[in-house]
Amino acid sequence: MRLTEKKDSGHWCLRDVPWSDLKPGVVLSEKTWEKLYGALWKLKDYEDTGVSPDEIERMKTEGKRCW
Repeated sequence: MRLTEKKDSGHWCLRDVPWSDLKPGVVLSEKTWEKLYGALWKLKDYEDTGVSPDEIERMKTEGKRCW
């Protein structure tokens, strides 16, 4: 499952967390905090792989050629 969602307009956000819940001065709800923590945890795991975003794009392109 994706961590983010993108609207047809091109706007995106953290899945199920409106930007208004992340504005400066807003007290985070427990649900929002858990979503942020989970997203940052997955980002940490991704960064720990050592794979760069460019390498991911290359793997996606090469994968399409195989099918």
